[in-house]
Amino acid sequence: MFVCTRNSARSQLATALWRTASDIPAVSAGTHPAEHVAPGAVDVARRHGLDLGGSKPRLIDHVAGDEDLVITVCDNAHEELPGLHGIHWSIPDPVRLDSEEAFEDVFADISRRVHDLAPRLRAA
Repeated sequence: MFVCTRNSARSQLATALWRTASDIPAVSAGTHPAEHVAPGAVDVARRHGLDLGGSKPRLIDHVAGDEDLVITVCDNAHEELPGLHGIHWSIPDPVRLDSEEAFEDVFADISRRVHDLAPRLRAA
């Protein structure tokens, strides 16, 4: 499970990328979900052949399972979930800058991390 505060960009992109890199199921959630997925996230995903059109931000409490590996992709969510023994990726929020470049940079960062992690989990 990929988690960020609003579940509107980073965690949505991470989940979409994960689904291309691994057959291990993944979902995304937020600690304080937004009303909708950020348009910049939808656009950058589309430019890279991924579809976030039907995605909706969800609250972590509604989707988390006891056995889930949680990967926080923002510092705020990581700080709000201190009891989780998962993985933390400190990725800047592209929504704050709201530029194509910010979303492209975050997409590239998450893509690199996902494609590095997926084979390791598959092998375990």
